Amino acid sequence: MFPIFKKKSVEDHIRRDLFDFLAEMEKNLEFFYVMDQRQFITHGFLNDAWPRVKNLELIKQHETIAMYASAMEHFNSALKEYKDFEVWYTADVNRKSPDNARKLHTLKQNLDQKLKTLEAVIIPAGQDLEREMLKLGLLKA
Repeated sequence: MFPIFKKKSVEDHIRRDLFDFLAEMEKNLEFFYVMDQRQFITHGFLNDAWPRVKNLELIKQHETIAMYASAMEHFNSALKEYKDFEVWYTADVNRKSPDNARKLHTLKQNLDQKLKTLEAVIIPAGQDLEREMLKLGLLKA
């Protein structure tokens, strides 16, 4: 492939990945608002585009974006742990002990606490990403 076409292809790929990451952030903010308003956690957060953009220099220079990705991963892990324990707990009547009930309740409380902190993580990361995309001319002010 000609060098100019290869460069254009790489730039298009990066552009697409950045837009995917931004769209994911916006969707996650929407998920947060719905779950926060309903006081009910229905599912985890999207984090599919992170592996594709995490090594970009413009991403690495913003701690807020790394914190965002980490928060999404931690929340999703906590949700999986809670759901797995809930399935295990409810599968057998012999597992429904006071200790297991307390553990399930603690897992749920920890999940709720994690959710409460996410708005303060998602918004600054999204703003930093949008600022970088504006600098690159990918977004218009």
